[in-house]
Amino acid sequence: MLTTTEDPRAAACSAFWQAVSANLERLNDLTGRDLVDALNELLAPFFPDLAAEAMGDPPAFKLVLTAHGSKAHFEDLMALVQSAPSMPQIEVEAFRQRADGGFGMRMNDFELASSDVLVKHEPYDGLIALEIGFARPIPMDMRDHARHMSFIMLDHILGEYDFAVKVGPVDFVDPGEDASFDGMPLDDFAPVFDTCWRDELGHTGIFPGGEHSWSSLTATRAAEDGSEIKAIVSRNDAANALVARADLSHRISAAVLVESSEQLEHAQNYEDRLTTLLQRHEEGCCTHVMLEQRVRTVFYQVANPSTALAHAHSLEADAGLPVTVDVVFDPAWDAYRQWLDASQ
Repeated sequence: MLTTTEDPRAAACSAFWQAVSANLERLNDLTGRDLVDALNELLAPFFPDLAAEAMGDPPAFKLVLTAHGSKAHFEDLMALVQSAPSMPQIEVEAFRQRADGGFGMRMNDFELASSDVLVKHEPYDGLIALEIGFARPIPMDMRDHARHMSFIMLDHILGEYDFAVKVGPVDFVDPGEDASFDGMPLDDFAPVFDTCWRDELGHTGIFPGGEHSWSSLTATRAAEDGSEIKAIVSRNDAANALVARADLSHRISAAVLVESSEQLEHAQNYEDRLTTLLQRHEEGCCTHVMLEQRVRTVFYQVANPSTALAHAHSLEADAGLPVTVDVVFDPAWDAYRQWLDASQ
């Protein structure tokens, strides 16, 4: 396990919070835009792709850290917030949360209200695909502005994390050209979105108990020489309930070369023991197992990658086989979702 001094991200987190603590007296004398600018000056040397926002005024205010919806920087953002020290009267929050009501925007002399934006939705590969239209005519030279502004409004209505992680493709239509478009006002969309996520897609967020149900799938892909490589996948159907849960955003995998029935038995025993360790306190969930070219790989979505890796390595000596363990930040569960609609 890396120490803070060996881990650049942990070192940057520590340095930022030390800078905030050292400047707290100065920050408490600022309000509004001055406070936000000062916070971002402290943040920029360590996390230039993140931004700080403030709700309320010192000494009691909420420090909101955002990645402007970029999933590529969510891991930094979550690590930064999780490492925040206790600071009197200052609350630290990850991601822009949902706006309470409708609002308007003005960009380049063009105004748009959230009530002007219309939305349709449908399930798509375990996510929610959107169609966006407008309730009033948009001048041709302003359509790019309107579309950009509607993305910002979606971020505010659904919240930064949900918009980035739970939304699939977004297409735009012109209600004036497509009379069949019957989207609903964006202001009313958040509860409909949540219902689709929970009831239609089955992503309840509740950790599955008891025996999990599994499906067997087959898939092929092209090798470099043009031949086909076959994979056999065992998918944990019960894991669907947890897709994109924010506290299970890392994926770990453990791969074992299996060339005999004895090695297969050792690999399965390793998987069972690791699954028990991770699921005992809901620290992680086994999502699927893949066998491809004699390599058997088990995948988990986990809450704490360091703890999960420690569990995986602690069992390796007893596995009887060398195990290759890897970890990836995967908040949308991409590796699992690709098998949700797959058929045998």
